Amino acid sequence: MRITDYFKLAWSAAWERRGRTIGAIVGIVIAIVALGLAIGMGQGYKTLTTSFFERIFGTNTVFLFPGQNSELTITSVYEVMNIPHVTNAIPILSTVARVDINGHEVTATIIGATEQEIMQLYGVTSLNNAIMAGTPILTPGLAFVGYDVAFTSTGQQIAYPGQVMVITAPGGSELTYTIGAVMQQSGIGVIGLNPNNAIFIDENTFLSQFDPSGIVSGIIVYVDSPNNINYVTNELKALFPMDQVLNLSTLLSSINQFFTVLELFLAFIAGISFVIIGIWMFDTMMINVIQRTREFGIMRAVGFSGRSIPLLLIIEAAIIAIIGSVIGIALLMTIVSAFPSPSSFMGPAFGGGPGRATTRAATAATSSSIVLPIMLTPLDFAAIFILPIAINIIAALVPAIRAMRIPPAQTLRYE
Repeated sequence: MRITDYFKLAWSAAWERRGRTIGAIVGIVIAIVALGLAIGMGQGYKTLTTSFFERIFGTNTVFLFPGQNSELTITSVYEVMNIPHVTNAIPILSTVARVDINGHEVTATIIGATEQEIMQLYGVTSLNNAIMAGTPILTPGLAFVGYDVAFTSTGQQIAYPGQVMVITAPGGSELTYTIGAVMQQSGIGVIGLNPNNAIFIDENTFLSQFDPSGIVSGIIVYVDSPNNINYVTNELKALFPMDQVLNLSTLLSSINQFFTVLELFLAFIAGISFVIIGIWMFDTMMINVIQRTREFGIMRAVGFSGRSIPLLLIIEAAIIAIIGSVIGIALLMTIVSAFPSPSSFMGPAFGGGPGRATTRAATAATSSSIVLPIMLTPLDFAAIFILPIAINIIAALVPAIRAMRIPPAQTLRYE
């Protein structure tokens, strides 16, 4: 008998029991979509986060933070600058203060920074991309106001470029600054700072007016080449044994480990549906064997070999799985195409570009829709396509072998 005849007989048998066949196909479709979305979201967020930290931290950047019982000062910055292969070292200067803006009193983090440090904090290559309104020039007497400082919780804007605000320093003295720019909303704060609730001032001004002691919250270290990152990291650990040294590879190692565990967990939860599919197929084929025992006996009597019957059952299971896989993969591809790829999230620190809404209400409306980065490779689609087919065939093997071992005489006597 030709192989096409086997497929015709297997399809006829599956169609005769169309209720259970359709149920199995629907289960396969649901399992494929669930597993695909679980893997896709895990890989999407991993790619998104990795790209973000590569852009923010840079492949040639090392961070030095004070330990629990130690502190870093401006002197530490000069010590870092003397390490071979270090091209620049920028101190992280911050303090919390009360700010009066147009009669509204808020609490904000005052950050002494350079324009380069602000760009790195917002994840942009040009300061213009981090500014909503104003001029991208940070000079003594001017300040950049973060989004959450410029807007109240109701969406009312209280800070505009050109306005004067009064900052009460920790010592009690009142300092007057002119708002030079209002910053875009940033999705993620790095180096332990939230740029949305910050006011940026000139670094030298901060040292003279807010922290004459020169104590810094951390140091950003720039290395001449990514190849020398490990060397500089080891030198920093030797020079500052009580402090914390972080570089991109250290961060990405922890991030990738977290997302790998998360992806495996989501895949495990979604994979339970494939176990259910296997049980369903096993049950369907066992019932199929019992109901068709006499039919199998007649087939053996008219000349079918002992291997023909299990082959029919396996082909029937494969047909059901292939139909379900084709529909499931098509549906999964449609869903994935409806969601943005991780590359489309690469705005300033996961935020929008210069055209972002200028009120909190508009921002909330924009972010109310579900936006998930989903990334699946062709290899992922191939694996997800093959998996239910393999599970169905394996689940059909035991009933198929049982059908092959039933003696022909017994099958003919079966009622």
